[in-house]
Amino acid sequence: MMRRRSLALVVAASASLMACGAATAPTTSGTPVTSTTTAPDGTTGYRALQTLLEGASPLRRFSLGTDRLGVWICHVPVGVTDPIYNPVDLRLDLEVRKVAALLSERVSTYFTALTHGAYVPEFVPEGEVTIAANETNRTCVDRAAERSASDIDGLVVIADAEHAEDQHGGWGRTGEPCEEAEACPARVSGRAAYVGASDFHPDWGAVPAVDLLEHEIGHTLGFPHSGGGNGYTSAIDVMSNSAAPRNVDPNRRDGPGTIAVNRLAAGWLPLTSVTVADGAGTFPLVPSDAAEGPRVLVLSIDDARFLTVEALANTGFDSHLPRSGVVVHEIDQSPTACRSGADTPCLNEYRSQLPISGTRPFTDLLGDGSTWSGRGWSITVSSSGNGSWTVSVNRSA
Repeated sequence: MMRRRSLALVVAASASLMACGAATAPTTSGTPVTSTTTAPDGTTGYRALQTLLEGASPLRRFSLGTDRLGVWICHVPVGVTDPIYNPVDLRLDLEVRKVAALLSERVSTYFTALTHGAYVPEFVPEGEVTIAANETNRTCVDRAAERSASDIDGLVVIADAEHAEDQHGGWGRTGEPCEEAEACPARVSGRAAYVGASDFHPDWGAVPAVDLLEHEIGHTLGFPHSGGGNGYTSAIDVMSNSAAPRNVDPNRRDGPGTIAVNRLAAGWLPLTSVTVADGAGTFPLVPSDAAEGPRVLVLSIDDARFLTVEALANTGFDSHLPRSGVVVHEIDQSPTACRSGADTPCLNEYRSQLPISGTRPFTDLLGDGSTWSGRGWSITVSSSGNGSWTVSVNRSA
């Protein structure tokens, strides 16, 4: 979920994983394929990455191909007691067909470009629901789920009331898993994204802000926050501060791109573009939003944690960045990452993924000649020109 101030194609992994540390490559379906590289079997980097891919596997039924999202408007009565809503009489006149058409134009375009066509949300106008004064925003979604069609994969529910300034702007959930069922409709799983009316206020002009909804849809795909303490401090991921581009250019309405680990978990980044290193080496990188090439370097920490090293280019959805460069994230799936209290990994929206090579808002990317050390690794970055990079890594104390 995010706070918002009130306003009055399938990616295949059929080839080898580039590796310095894995004898077999985990695929996005969880089925190993023989790698053309040779390295010690069962390496730490491989095991941690395999945990990520296996945990995300059930959600790829939504993140790959067409994702049919039923759009609903929730009418909130004046005098509602749910504290999430701004205690004013304003209600927006939202028409479900017009809203669905707008989301198809803006949000579908965003995700299609972000994933190079691997994920295409389709917004289907379904209807309207109404809650009583003593009911909550959760009732909006539950009521929509009860009435949703059997061929709808997830819900997008938009309230006609704005949220209070001290409340989050919306939320998203993956819902309950459908195990091995061929279909997993939203009316069974409860998978949904919900936002208040603030981003659809006429003050935005002809094009409303849709970055928050892009963020919440990310949650329905199992993406966690990635910005440290409160989750919203990173300007380099739509799953953190989705409004970061608008802080630079007030005309921006979409969020930034998303980081490599989310692309990998969702199946948008093929494993042929992943390098796993357990020791010293020098590796090429192209920006993680590229259509092909080596897009992320994985450095092992232990069986549950690893680092991702990726390049970001200040173009496209990331044009708000002051410069291109390289960023390091720590991915933590250990039980302590989500305080599970059990000896089970923290998967999907419960894993922790923190940018650790810079300071908030983490746009101080590593540039040509930069060196960073941490989590047992030393990383030196050099620019290869034409938007590509070379990263040299060594184990450190």
